[in-house]
Amino acid sequence: MIRKLAVAASLISIGVLAILFWGVPSRAKDDWLPIAPEDLALKDNPAKPGAHAMILYREVFIDSAGAFETEYDRIKIFTEQGREEQSDVQIPYRNSFTSIVDIHARTIRQDGSIVNYEGKPFDKEIIKAGGIKILAKTFTLPDVQPGCIIEYKYKTQHDPYFRWFVNWTVAGDLYTRLARFTIKPDMSPMSLPMYWRKYRLPGDYTPQRQRDGTLTMEIKDVPGVEQEDLMPPDDAIRPRIEFFYRKLTDPENETPEHYWTRIGKSWYTFENSYADKKSALESLVSQTVAANDAPEVKLQKLYARVQQIRNVSYESEKTLKEEKREKLKDNNNVEDILKHGYGTDRQLNLLMMGLARAAGFESSMLYVAPRSGAPFLFNMEDADSAADDVVWVGINKKDYYLDPGSKFYPYGLLPWFESSASGVKPVKDGVERVATPPPAPGDAIRERRADVKLDADGSLSGTLEVDFDGLWGSVVRQEDREEDDAGRKKDLMDGIKEALPANATFEITSISGWDDASKPLHVVGQLKIPGYATQAGHRTLVPATIFHSLESGYFAHEKRVNPVYFRYPYTLNDSVTLHLPDGLKIESLPAEAKASPGGGFKFDLKAAQSANALTVDRQLVVGGILYGTDSYPALRSFFNSVKSNDDTQIILHNAQTSENR
Repeated sequence: MIRKLAVAASLISIGVLAILFWGVPSRAKDDWLPIAPEDLALKDNPAKPGAHAMILYREVFIDSAGAFETEYDRIKIFTEQGREEQSDVQIPYRNSFTSIVDIHARTIRQDGSIVNYEGKPFDKEIIKAGGIKILAKTFTLPDVQPGCIIEYKYKTQHDPYFRWFVNWTVAGDLYTRLARFTIKPDMSPMSLPMYWRKYRLPGDYTPQRQRDGTLTMEIKDVPGVEQEDLMPPDDAIRPRIEFFYRKLTDPENETPEHYWTRIGKSWYTFENSYADKKSALESLVSQTVAANDAPEVKLQKLYARVQQIRNVSYESEKTLKEEKREKLKDNNNVEDILKHGYGTDRQLNLLMMGLARAAGFESSMLYVAPRSGAPFLFNMEDADSAADDVVWVGINKKDYYLDPGSKFYPYGLLPWFESSASGVKPVKDGVERVATPPPAPGDAIRERRADVKLDADGSLSGTLEVDFDGLWGSVVRQEDREEDDAGRKKDLMDGIKEALPANATFEITSISGWDDASKPLHVVGQLKIPGYATQAGHRTLVPATIFHSLESGYFAHEKRVNPVYFRYPYTLNDSVTLHLPDGLKIESLPAEAKASPGGGFKFDLKAAQSANALTVDRQLVVGGILYGTDSYPALRSFFNSVKSNDDTQIILHNAQTSENR
């Protein structure tokens, strides 16, 4: 999920704002708040000196029944960096379900004069992952300088027939001096009562219900969430309030234990009813496995059989519209899935559970909070947070965790966001708390093999092969699943080039393994790097490896505010074979480098000579997921050493010159 950019500000005294704000659902084009002279004169953030910018005021109004929200933001710019970071505004949204309208903006110079934004915002693609594209309405405020104030307002209109998350994102990226929030619940006769949950909210702030039924909250002096590379998911760290409805039949003031007991019993009853088609399941098991197959072989075959069924959860919106014309029938049980030949990701997992049971194994559904969002918090009484499902199978006291409903993941691998995830397992009397196992570095491997020749002019050219194996290949396949061949090729090419010198060119000649997630995704291409070697007198200096560590750039800063978060552990294996031109001989190779500081990190680099060629092998292992700020100095030191070893040189000399000396 993508947070809305929480940039906002106000230039008016708090006393006047209190009179102007409450009860104002949205602001018209020219309905700007007055500007306080003391805010125009402000030189720095008194609460956080040295800030590049600060949010002076933010105003958010949500109309739940109308499925829209409005936002008014006002920001003070202090420095040139603040000008660079805040002049360009991006408002993220998914155009399939929302639209951004009524955008108005202006710049207030230090002398109080005003420059209105008269341009036309444009759409920019900012995220493309997992078949989902996130756009941003983008515009640039005019004549922004240090000392200016910028402000803008807009309306986000949601599709009322699509479920949208109603929340107040309390903290932006900048320090907020004052923010006010209002939500108007659906108050129609058939509406349900609205409740809320607080996540990481500072102090004892809470929404206040007004006489007209709206909920309001004012909050002051909120620190910003500092943006850093390798941060935990936004929903895991950003303060917010989430709103939700409960059924009129839901008990009042339940304890978390009572809540989850009620939910667990309901889920348990549904699962068993859905999978209660013993005859159909046993028939499919007998068609799929052999009686003398080992238990795990049976499980692998059943997993493969489920993944052969059409998975409608992974079909594009265009395809889904075509399905409406197909008039796809509902699957009311596992037998319907087999009869119709299609199912959603969750329905396929329920089928997997049923087949495992029919094969004689213990099996249950697990519901976990994906690590791509907020963590599972039992006390929040939020069943929706456990949004992902995993099939647990027990064989001979060994646990197996499967998700055949995730189309691009082979047997034995969970999607990265479902690994090391917490949630619940429904049982007859309620739920049991569960956690899925963490992935290992060997579950995600990228191997790069270059066979290249150094030319007399110092340029380098040859073949580069890249394998994306395990989790790495599954992630690539899932994120590019809606791309055509040209789009996939471009994305792969761009990703591979990131770790090559800036002047390198890489053209893919073949891609294989795309449709078989059990095999590596194999990419072959032609590589050229002009001026790779440099002359130093009678010697030629060649970098030890053509690859550089992207991770090293993430640890450039001396200090760290947020924990370090890797989506999953992984292993990088690199091998470069360099053929030398006639006349050049190896004078010295880099010394073997090894580093293993603990925490699952490892680095090896070694070079070897063979005739008129040399081979450099390199391995980098990231062995964990989450590391606290107290681990940052050690991580920074480790990746600095990786960069230092990557930067070492191979020294060559001209053999004929050496003989004549």
